[in-house]
Amino acid sequence: MLALLLLLPQLTQAQQLPEKQYPKGYFRNPLNIPIVLAGNFGELRPNHFHSGLDLKTEQRENLPVHAAAEGYVSRVGISHTGFGNVLYVTHPNGYTTVYAHLNRFYPLVEAYVKRKQYEQESWASDIVLPQGLFPVKKGEFIAWSGNTGGSAGPHLHFEIRDTRTEKPLNPMLFGFDIPDSRAPEIQRIVIYDRNRSLYEQSPIVVPVKRSKDGGFVATRPVVKVTTDKVGLGVSALDRQSNSMNPNGVYEGLVMEQGKIDCGFQLDNIGYDETRYLNAHIDYKMKKSGGPYVQLLFALPGNALEIYHNVNGNGIIDLSDKQPHPLTIRVTDAYGNGTNVDITLQQDGNNPAPPTCANTMYAESRNIFENNQVEFFLEEGSLYDKICFRYEETPNPTAYSNTYRLHTPLVPVQFPFSLRIRPSRSIPEGLKDKVVMVRNGQGESFSATTLEDGWYKGTFRDFGDFHLIIDNVAPKITPLGALKPGANLSRLGRIAFAMSDASGIKSYRAELDGKWLMFSRRSNVLTYTFDEHCPPGNHTLKLTVTDIADNESTYTLTFKR
Repeated sequence: MLALLLLLPQLTQAQQLPEKQYPKGYFRNPLNIPIVLAGNFGELRPNHFHSGLDLKTEQRENLPVHAAAEGYVSRVGISHTGFGNVLYVTHPNGYTTVYAHLNRFYPLVEAYVKRKQYEQESWASDIVLPQGLFPVKKGEFIAWSGNTGGSAGPHLHFEIRDTRTEKPLNPMLFGFDIPDSRAPEIQRIVIYDRNRSLYEQSPIVVPVKRSKDGGFVATRPVVKVTTDKVGLGVSALDRQSNSMNPNGVYEGLVMEQGKIDCGFQLDNIGYDETRYLNAHIDYKMKKSGGPYVQLLFALPGNALEIYHNVNGNGIIDLSDKQPHPLTIRVTDAYGNGTNVDITLQQDGNNPAPPTCANTMYAESRNIFENNQVEFFLEEGSLYDKICFRYEETPNPTAYSNTYRLHTPLVPVQFPFSLRIRPSRSIPEGLKDKVVMVRNGQGESFSATTLEDGWYKGTFRDFGDFHLIIDNVAPKITPLGALKPGANLSRLGRIAFAMSDASGIKSYRAELDGKWLMFSRRSNVLTYTFDEHCPPGNHTLKLTVTDIADNESTYTLTFKR
């Protein structure tokens, strides 16, 4: 046994998962300050993997951002969500770098984007630029850092993508100078019965603690289970040497007898597949208020290509009822690794699976329908089979009963159409104002269409659903002292807040009958005075529309 323990580190090093061959030193730091990470590639976020590096900007905005390498500005985007203001540079070596949450682009691009926004009469934009229009050299100034879009504080989000596939890659594999000699920290190991659905069990959680020598050990080094097939999950985090932020890990492995059974590497994850994060984690545990647990095996409906089956598929066969010593190894992108040992053994017989009246499978198209509600899930919408549960309860304040479709603790990959038949008569003049409501770990709304007496909406999560009438127009509130006929010559900008119970669909501003560009941050609209508002008397008309097509209009006369 001692000989095996001495040999294990050599076997571990000799059997790593495939190494990535990316150019080192080609890209420079896009900032003029040392790289300190607030977030890294593959970090676990709600419904998605983090797709790049979040670079700290010293809690400041408007730091100069520089092109990481020679290329050309190929695309820009503007949004009040997601990346906010984002700029893309395509490089001749097959990669594209992305710079997000910017405040502004450099002047030539800023002017070009503004012209396009006025041509399209839309502030929110996604603009593809011709190749020769805006060439840049390595290190050339391209933007100011900021805090736009879905950003919780000033920082620069930086990505490297494969230009052909547009898939983000792990920038920490490209040789940036990021001090990191710290190994990941393992917090717990979770043991799953793979004869049962992930969502129909309470797994065994084994806490992990630091040992006296600075390593990590399982608090229960030997665990006996009744099932003959288990899969493992792990909670772990990583920190860089110059940052205490708890970031994500790069690689997780299950090893048996010194050989890698299965493992994952977090690299090369496309935006069209990033929602499969919900299949990579124990979603039920996380949504129940627990920690992130990353699975060391692939669920049946998980289409991610991050898993590598080396000597197995992550499912450990314990049917011989003998002790199975296992090692969980977690590493970061710089090769710093942490091991935790645990021994599993089957003790007893597999419990009989519970009966289920309506099993839904990951590999199938699943349909549920009765006289009041119906929906279908396309193939691949589920990650593991579920025992579907349905309840119906009266709802005196709604125009339908409330229909419970399973539980929000089970994730769904693709949007699904849901049809509900009203249980109360809807007045003729309000039939186009019906909104579908979902409750379940938050409230969400969907516009509806009427089909043969059924109202159809679209959702992406299970929960409790019912129909309401929304005939209340959005509210528009001026921010600051905006009075009709006021002289606004001394103001640099004007702003309005908009609100609505079911959600804002769109807004439009016109100045003297012509479209005027208001930017949006959350539900605040802002116009910065420019050449589109010359001196004189003006009339501003702002119209806001909600998802039920209720409209509000605010009119302001003023002088400049």
